[in-house]
Amino acid sequence: MEIFAAVLTGLLGVAGAPGVVIDRLITDALRGQLLRADQLEVRLDNTPNYQLLQGKIDRVRLAGRGVYISPFLRIDTIDLESDPISINANFLQSGQLVLLEPAQAAARVILKAEDINQALRSPSITNSFRGIKLSLSPTTNAKAEEFDLINPQVTFLGDNRLRLNATLQPVSKPQTGLQIAIESSIVVVDSTRLELTASTINLQGITVPEQITSTLAHGINKLLDFRQLEASGIFARILKLEVTESQMQLIGFARMEPPKTN
Repeated sequence: MEIFAAVLTGLLGVAGAPGVVIDRLITDALRGQLLRADQLEVRLDNTPNYQLLQGKIDRVRLAGRGVYISPFLRIDTIDLESDPISINANFLQSGQLVLLEPAQAAARVILKAEDINQALRSPSITNSFRGIKLSLSPTTNAKAEEFDLINPQVTFLGDNRLRLNATLQPVSKPQTGLQIAIESSIVVVDSTRLELTASTINLQGITVPEQITSTLAHGINKLLDFRQLEASGIFARILKLEVTESQMQLIGFARMEPPKTN
């Protein structure tokens, strides 16, 4: 996860500080790299502390609440604990993060429905819900109309299921609209992303075109695809998913690779 990289980068500017001071300085440095965090605590376990100057870190532990690593997605809870980390000490004073070996951390992440709903209202997601061309008429070859999906909202149902509600609004008649309710299971795919599957759909008694389901699902799936981090050299894997009526919990790990050398 991006927060894993931010923790490691925050270590570089405080390498010479002792004991409790280094924990506080790392926390402050990390806060400066996040958009916002309601609560944040970082602890560096090194015995002795001067090992950091040699590029050796025994363990980093992080606990965050209300963390924003992007402008539109709030993470309710994140707990992270790293394996031993080895950094090239020659680059410490210049503030560069150069791993000698892959760095890995176990992570637990909790998302709340209200935070996902806030993210669904962000422009980067809502734009994919606009200008959908489809036909609701049972008549074959009926002319397609243009619709917007507005006010999408997620409700967790428990047992790894959720409900998506939205309004299907004709672009030509924005004062009208049809209420959509989609119940779906959420599953882990290839340990890298979450996807909606086995959907049950209700559209005020009208048969719902598959395009509506896939469009709504795409918006949710886009938020929960951890492959997006790979462009930054971070590989996240999901080991366990649990959706209850109050939250979605993900348990997994993140891994950063050393830079490639020619």
